[in-house]
Amino acid sequence: MQFQPEVLAIVIGFMVLANRLVEALVTPVFDKYELDKFWLMYVAWIVSGVLVFLANVNLFELVIPSMIIGQILTSIVAGGGANLLHDLTTQQNDIFLMTTPEE
Repeated sequence: MQFQPEVLAIVIGFMVLANRLVEALVTPVFDKYELDKFWLMYVAWIVSGVLVFLANVNLFELVIPSMIIGQILTSIVAGGGANLLHDLTTQQNDIFLMTTPEE
């Protein structure tokens, strides 16, 4: 499957934008009221979906003939990417703190 480079660049930009919007506007509310952060993934999907529909972007235009289905899938990709970026940027560097098992 090949994607158009311009559309892929826009979707990656939406991933970053959705990540930053959720991180700056929604996460502090979740922290303040001690809400379950499980729901942040869905908020990222909604933000990405709004951006995709406003920009009329379809990453799957060459594969899926239906514009609405393509935009929904593009929103899922952009929102999932935003969630992935969130996970990568908020995790502690546990990889470098490896411990050896006790003998």
